[in-house]
Amino acid sequence: MLDVSRHPTFKALQQIIHNAADVIMEIYQKADLGVVQKSDDSPVTAADIAANQIIMEGLTELAPEIPILSEEVVVSFDERREWQELWVVDPLDGTKEFIKRNGEFSINIALVVEGKPVLGMVYLPTTGEGYFGVTKSWRGLPEGAIKWHGQDIEEISVREPRDPLVAMTSRSHGPSLPEDLKATLKSAYDQVRELPKGSSIKGCRIAEGIADLHLRRGPTSEWDTAAQQAIIEAAGGLLVDPTGEPFRYNQRDSLLNGHFIVAGPEIAPIVLDWYKQSDEDN
Repeated sequence: MLDVSRHPTFKALQQIIHNAADVIMEIYQKADLGVVQKSDDSPVTAADIAANQIIMEGLTELAPEIPILSEEVVVSFDERREWQELWVVDPLDGTKEFIKRNGEFSINIALVVEGKPVLGMVYLPTTGEGYFGVTKSWRGLPEGAIKWHGQDIEEISVREPRDPLVAMTSRSHGPSLPEDLKATLKSAYDQVRELPKGSSIKGCRIAEGIADLHLRRGPTSEWDTAAQQAIIEAAGGLLVDPTGEPFRYNQRDSLLNGHFIVAGPEIAPIVLDWYKQSDEDN
């Protein structure tokens, strides 16, 4: 059993993310969520702003030498291009789900070292579920992935696929699985079940072994994927682009991601072959 519950760094990160969740849920109960539109026409709420402040202050206290890139405090590439270590934060991943009040939103905190996510923590405020993954030992934290719920902690890993194959799809951003990919998957598995969810919950469900695949073909940003990528990789899975390469972070001016696949090592090659065939056909 991977036991990090008494490690001071884990405890500090857990406290930071719990504190952010408390303020998010406090605002979630209010009639007015304080919704405004950002310059890119995406929504932001009072909960995004309040949670971001708590996380920024907590991470600065934990590791004052490590700079922070957050959805709510974007830093120019000229300033961050020299950062070898950085926190990548989404204080409220799934703002649209928060506004819809469907409960499917999360808090994401990742540590990126030389472009690679080495630590990730994702917390679901409405359910109290937390996920934590380490791909490369940092401050004495062992490699591996866990889920916690209250005082209960369990080690997690991606599963071997089975029938029905469970594909996570986006609650608000669609589309569902392409029909030709679904047909390809059905050649290996009798049933393919699609399960819509919001935010980083999709990747975490794959990391804990209750789903098999997520194909994302819409836009995301680096703070949407960094934490879940660390957790997925620590659990034995993959988050890769259509060529099979893992995402790297803080490597360019744009913070937008391309298409990506989340899956275990058995499913990912099937989807990558489908992508390759689709490109050849086009």
